[in-house]
Amino acid sequence: MILIKVSDSPVKSNMTREVRQSVDQEVKRYLKTGEHEQNYSAWASHNLIECAREMNQILVDALVAEVLRRESGHRRHLLPEGFSPVTFARRKFMPMVNGLFPTRERQAILDLLEKSLVFLTHDNIEQVLRNETWKHTAWDLANLYLGSIGAQCLGGKPCRLVGLSQETTCYISMAYFEEDDPFADFVVHEAAHVFHNCKRQRVGLPHTRSREWLLQLDFRKRETFAYACEAYGRIMEQAKRPADRKRLQAEYIEKWLPAADDRIDREELANIVAEAVDARNGWKRILARCAPLNRCLSSKLTSEQACF
Repeated sequence: MILIKVSDSPVKSNMTREVRQSVDQEVKRYLKTGEHEQNYSAWASHNLIECAREMNQILVDALVAEVLRRESGHRRHLLPEGFSPVTFARRKFMPMVNGLFPTRERQAILDLLEKSLVFLTHDNIEQVLRNETWKHTAWDLANLYLGSIGAQCLGGKPCRLVGLSQETTCYISMAYFEEDDPFADFVVHEAAHVFHNCKRQRVGLPHTRSREWLLQLDFRKRETFAYACEAYGRIMEQAKRPADRKRLQAEYIEKWLPAADDRIDREELANIVAEAVDARNGWKRILARCAPLNRCLSSKLTSEQACF
């Protein structure tokens, strides 16, 4: 049951009874679906910008209140004592960054990624929700948090989210520290999405019209790229010698490929990971397999080594 107390809002004096009822309905719809009206037509007499500002405040207040209500009585996860997200991020991301970027660009990328990691906890969830610009993303983050503590998610369905990237920020569920899949790494997975979300100019790297993003990826293969980086990174972390890589790669393909998903081709993903394990630089192999097709074809015309 969703309890709404719009009448407690500081903007109540601006509302007629009809508007208040409309706002109640809008808040209920938002909490149930993550969707909301953009123009708030019920407030036709208000200044459009002021109306949007007031309604956004009502929505975020309602979202925070509902999350805090649902978390009551559930275990509140804490980060391990002495845990440094920055140190952890640098250690986790360095192999991937070293494999994908030239030496002169690595420091800028690591500086970006080490600030990108946010584990959702009781201590920061309210601030995260209030700071999020996009209301549907805030709704997803609320479910990411609620699911991690075993609370009922908004919308009434189980939340299968374990990580979410928004521009250059990677939000991670505390379930990360309890994951039993030996090839799962939500941190690397979400960081891989940052590469196609962030422009080179933003971190002070040279850029051109055809080289605008940190990495050029085929739009249809962005999720494949993230899954491949995730699996390959875990294989390299666990393998002590080349034979271990092959054994782990076979185990991944046999038992731990992600479930069927319309965003990925499981057979293609398995082939990419297998090629990466055999390559001298598996990260580059993954990138080449997920690059835009026209870029690979063009590169083949000018270099024997491109798109290997």
